[in-house]
Amino acid sequence: MRVTSPPAAGRTLRGRPLAAAALLAAAGAELAYLPLGRPTLLALQGPGATSSLMIAGGLLCVSVVLLYRPRRARVCGVAGMLLGLLSCPLANFGGFLVGMLLAVLGGALAFAWRHPAPAGGAP
Repeated sequence: MRVTSPPAAGRTLRGRPLAAAALLAAAGAELAYLPLGRPTLLALQGPGATSSLMIAGGLLCVSVVLLYRPRRARVCGVAGMLLGLLSCPLANFGGFLVGMLLAVLGGALAFAWRHPAPAGGAP
């Protein structure tokens, strides 16, 4: 059995849609920031806060799936764009439009991303 060293971080992230995942995670964090600013008032904030947290959790899950399963980039891109568009009417105008724009841009980058061809020349 041959023992090899673990891959460096640069080689681990190479070939993955890192920019799209970062934008989707930033959108999720931005959408969750306002309702979680005062968690004691979460029950008083109403359904807007609840839907904002659910959409933020979905965006964070999509970004993690995008990093660990890059072949599912098209599905994650569509899910990220839909969650971003849903955040506009459901979650405080999409986090005052910043979270919605980040989610739509990250989803578009994920949808456009292609898995790199193998180096061996096989199709």
